[in-house]
Amino acid sequence: MDPLILTDGMKIGEHLYTRLTMAPLNAGEAIDAATAGEKVRFAPDGEPVIVTSPTIVSTERLRRQVKQLESKAGTVMQGPIQIVDLRKMSEGDYRKLVERADQIDALYLQRESDKGGRDEAGAGEGADGTGA
Repeated sequence: MDPLILTDGMKIGEHLYTRLTMAPLNAGEAIDAATAGEKVRFAPDGEPVIVTSPTIVSTERLRRQVKQLESKAGTVMQGPIQIVDLRKMSEGDYRKLVERADQIDALYLQRESDKGGRDEAGAGEGADGTGA
């Protein structure tokens, strides 16, 4: 997929980045994003409860999908980007970023469904859950 061209750019340090390269998350990145969105809270009875914020999970996924940034001068920075930098983006560029992430996710899901999905026949039958 072609790099995403930002209208206003993303200023990080001394550089204004205007091109972002994005890609689907791998399993580790998806797990890290989900974990980052969890917080332990205490219920009224004092029991700990894990609460997940869909907004934080989405933001964590989005920042991890940015694999590389490039300025007009050719300065390159590897992703992921920090949330503090995402928050500095113009609304228009942020919307473009979210739309591109949605496109990447949709293409990835389409590719997986075209493959026929996973073959889970017999999965989990072994004592250790491996299907062995």
